[in-house]
Amino acid sequence: MLEQHAIVLKTEGNTAWVEARESGTCGSCGAGGCSTRRLADLFGRRERAFPVDNVLRARTGERVVIGIPSGALWKSALFLYGLPLLLLIAGGLLGQHAGGDAGAVAGAAGGLLLAGLAQKFRASSRAWRPLMLRREAEVSLVAKSC
Repeated sequence: MLEQHAIVLKTEGNTAWVEARESGTCGSCGAGGCSTRRLADLFGRRERAFPVDNVLRARTGERVVIGIPSGALWKSALFLYGLPLLLLIAGGLLGQHAGGDAGAVAGAAGGLLLAGLAQKFRASSRAWRPLMLRREAEVSLVAKSC
């Protein structure tokens, strides 16, 4: 399970809107000592809020740990990028075989449309949503030397 710390922004019934927070492992993010941080600042890194089921009855302002199953990232990447590419190529090849160049264009467009419909149907599935695992534990900070 992949875990991320988040803060609850608001609650609506059984849904909590959370915002994932950065977790700098090396501690230099705040000091700007990493080139990855500079690239993120350059491209306008934004925090994004998303809904999770509020199984812990967390309140606004509470820190929680959210998680997704380990294989979910690979599956979603293949579904969001691989499926449209596969259907684009398959539709183009079938269209080329059936009706020449115009058929290839129509088949490719049809493949992309089919992929979009499949993604829209699957997006409503709860299998893709992160889970609220637990409240963030209070951890005492211990200074360590590098």
